[in-house]
Amino acid sequence: MLKRNRARLWAAAAAALLILAAMVCRRVGSSGYQRMVMGLIRSAIYLGLAAAWGISVRRRVMQAQARRYLSAGAAAMVFWIAIRTVKYFFVHGAAAARLLWYLYYLPLLFIPLFAVFAAFSLGQPEDFRPKGWTALLYLPAAALLLLVLTNDLHQFVFFFPPDAAEPTDHAYGYAAGYWLVIGWIGLCGVTALAVMLARCRVPRSRTVLWLPTVPMLLAALYAAATVFRVQAVRFIMGDVTVSLCLFFAAFFECCIQCGLIQSNTCYGALFRASTLCAQITDRRYAASYVSDALPDISPALMRQAGQAPVMLNENSRLFSAAIRNGHVLWIEDMTEEGRLLRELQETGRQLEGENALLLAENQLKEKKARIDAQNRLYDRITGEIEPQLNKLTALIESARADAGSAPGLLAQIGVLGAYIKRRSNLVLLSEDAAEMPAAELAYCLRESADNLESAGTACACWTDCAGSMDTGTALRLYDFFEAVIEAALPSLRSLLIRLTANGRRTALRLMLSCACPPETVTALPGCRALTEAGVFFKVTGGSGELCVDAVSAKEDDAP
Repeated sequence: MLKRNRARLWAAAAAALLILAAMVCRRVGSSGYQRMVMGLIRSAIYLGLAAAWGISVRRRVMQAQARRYLSAGAAAMVFWIAIRTVKYFFVHGAAAARLLWYLYYLPLLFIPLFAVFAAFSLGQPEDFRPKGWTALLYLPAAALLLLVLTNDLHQFVFFFPPDAAEPTDHAYGYAAGYWLVIGWIGLCGVTALAVMLARCRVPRSRTVLWLPTVPMLLAALYAAATVFRVQAVRFIMGDVTVSLCLFFAAFFECCIQCGLIQSNTCYGALFRASTLCAQITDRRYAASYVSDALPDISPALMRQAGQAPVMLNENSRLFSAAIRNGHVLWIEDMTEEGRLLRELQETGRQLEGENALLLAENQLKEKKARIDAQNRLYDRITGEIEPQLNKLTALIESARADAGSAPGLLAQIGVLGAYIKRRSNLVLLSEDAAEMPAAELAYCLRESADNLESAGTACACWTDCAGSMDTGTALRLYDFFEAVIEAALPSLRSLLIRLTANGRRTALRLMLSCACPPETVTALPGCRALTEAGVFFKVTGGSGELCVDAVSAKEDDAP
């Protein structure tokens, strides 16, 4: 705070000294010594002051629209002082000088209007744009300016003596239009101040808030003294252009200093007193603004934070970001984040344990399901081939009991063994699919025929299989084949097997040389199962010869 006040005092003192130097130059030039040189020096001082004030406004005022209007006011002051300098030192014609004098009223009319627009912009967001109706306020100012610029045609603003050879600004009077101009300027000034006071939210004394009325009242008194040509005022402040520019600048500056126009002049103290652990540095990491809550941080650590956030301890992390002409660094309290992270880690460990238990439980369930499926499949296979297993057991016991009958029993044992093997394989294939390759049934028939041939029965097997067939049909046909062979086996001398399957129609023909009558075959359980399943079945023959046909087909291909 002390540093900021000292800087403000130095700036005010420098401006006062420059104004005093300009006043000395005016008095020296008025005495006849180097009038033009002193006048140009004085103009340069005032131009520099106006430009410097405009630049400072752009740096201090926060609201974008208010900043633009105040900058426009500063530019109008520079324009005013510039045309005044041209009028007095570079123009010699009375007409041109009079036109430049009329142009004084361009900034004089519009600077108060800019103050009104700036007041309307206060307290608004950055993207604020003035409402459409406010543009209508330009019309009275433009109309009054046009009235002044065309004064030579009607002399409604200034009138000149009738006997004057050439109208000048040294001998003139004020007409009704001039008082309209003064009224407009006063109305804009009062409106701007009233709007600023109405929108002010600064908790300060009303005495301070009414401070901008001082330059406004002084400007009004000065204008009255100028109109009535008070000599004392003319001697001290004879330059109307500069005096009014100073009054305008003083009015705006008072509004900024007392908070009517928001600025960033107190940001340093606010930043230091804040609870933020932050600081703003230049490009070399020299501190410009530092919060009191921020601990000491070395430049090396600052540079490291510029690459990636740095953990100062388990609960603090240093961040850095580049800004224009420097860096901003801040410390974030990671206590809550650390607590949440520890909770998440603990939750993660619990979930990992639960997941391990669930995984083990699922694996156990899968294993049990596999065992159950295997047991169910084993039970199904056992149940479907149980009669053949019993027969096989009985044949083996008979062969053990009567060694002489063993060779005759080998054919039956071989046929039953092949059937049990192949029938189990067909059950496995039918477990997961509704259809199976037709060639699987052909493999079953060939293996059974090979076992019969090994036991001394002449066998031939001819197959023509393509595509797939229904698993239920394949099982029934193989069961039927086994039932026929077992019935004919005691007297079976030869066997011809013919199997054709094309995906839509399956036909099995058995030609047997045996003493088994057709009625025996027709009464077999396998034949009844084929009939119940809708498979066409036919047995023909006699005198030791049998022909058995079983045909399974789709509905549209049925015989």
